[in-house]
Amino acid sequence: MRVYVESFGCSQNQGEGAAIARDLERHGHGIAPGPQGADVAVLVTCGVIGATEARMLRRWEELGERANRVVVTGCLVPLRTDRFRGPIRERTTFVPIRDQASLPALLGAPVPGETTPVERSVPAIAEEVVIAQGCTSGCSYCFSRLARGPIASVPAEAVVARAAQALARGARELRLTGLDTAAWGSDLPGAPGLPELLGALRALPGDFRLRVGMMSPQSLVPRIDDYLAALDDPRFYRFLHLPVQSGSDRLLSAMHRGYDVATFRRAVDAARARYPELCLSTDLIVGFPGETEDDHRASCRLLEEVEPEIVNVTRFSARPGTPAARLPPVGPRVAKRRSRAMTELRQRLARRRLERWIGHTGRARVVEHGPNGSSVARLDNYLPVVLAERAALGTEVAVRVEGARSTYLVGRLRTPDSK
Repeated sequence: MRVYVESFGCSQNQGEGAAIARDLERHGHGIAPGPQGADVAVLVTCGVIGATEARMLRRWEELGERANRVVVTGCLVPLRTDRFRGPIRERTTFVPIRDQASLPALLGAPVPGETTPVERSVPAIAEEVVIAQGCTSGCSYCFSRLARGPIASVPAEAVVARAAQALARGARELRLTGLDTAAWGSDLPGAPGLPELLGALRALPGDFRLRVGMMSPQSLVPRIDDYLAALDDPRFYRFLHLPVQSGSDRLLSAMHRGYDVATFRRAVDAARARYPELCLSTDLIVGFPGETEDDHRASCRLLEEVEPEIVNVTRFSARPGTPAARLPPVGPRVAKRRSRAMTELRQRLARRRLERWIGHTGRARVVEHGPNGSSVARLDNYLPVVLAERAALGTEVAVRVEGARSTYLVGRLRTPDSK
């Protein structure tokens, strides 16, 4: 059977989609390069905002026109399956996130003597390793928490095994993912934590890089010293994805985030004190219900003070079933104006922050090939460098940074003769 798998949204969704493809392939199914002519199309959905949900519905219809059967999983199942309407629904199966391992049994064994060639998926240089489902928080706006439920950590032995399998497949960059990676282990006996998990992963042999994904400030701060110490391994990226969502303590309380701005600042200050070159990524919500001009200015001021290298700005979108959906909204024009101002600010700050790297020489891991013979490599802190030359995927190369944009650096391969 030819199966096409397509994932949208966060790195956790991407990791789950890749795992589905590998599992189906292991059971003898072919992985199709596109939906046209596929027996089954698997859609891993994201529902973080209303516009994304609408995009998922359109994509579901498109896949249904090209494939004989569609399987829908991800964050829109089962919370929003009523939105999938029309004749294609008769050929659609909905699979909850935590039942994704049942897909090979659901699709059945490949038909003996199939004449259709079986494609084999190309091993990925960078692979997501999902370490937990759900999280410990109860944010008032979060749709993902409703979809994924309370935290369910993958045991350390299983995480290490998954990482080892990824390396054996040819991966050279591992990305630990979850809604809150710093909360990993909080539901397991013996109260192991993320630093202990990283300690187990440090024992893996080989030439690879590892990035730890998104985490919440209140989960990180109690164990931040041990966590930062674990990043001493030169194979681990000096990278921190720490969403703050607002620079206003009043709004953070309304969001039920579980921390204040000072807690976020403590984590950032500690990380940068130990690793001055650390790359900080954060997220901000603009136009949350009740947000005032003072709240907006507080968020802008926090950005100016902290100067993250990466900022993801999201305009608030009420999601059904969340407490925040019942609150009086901020006017769309006001939210749009604030979003535009925040985006312009983060671009300006990021550009200034990245310009400090011009003239830097050092090592980088090649993770992607771009157009016109270019490559994308990542520095020790995960910042991407677009290289003019084509370099072998997965290799470590010497680079020189020659320019900066708001989201990436520009450089060249450094040879023994280069200055």
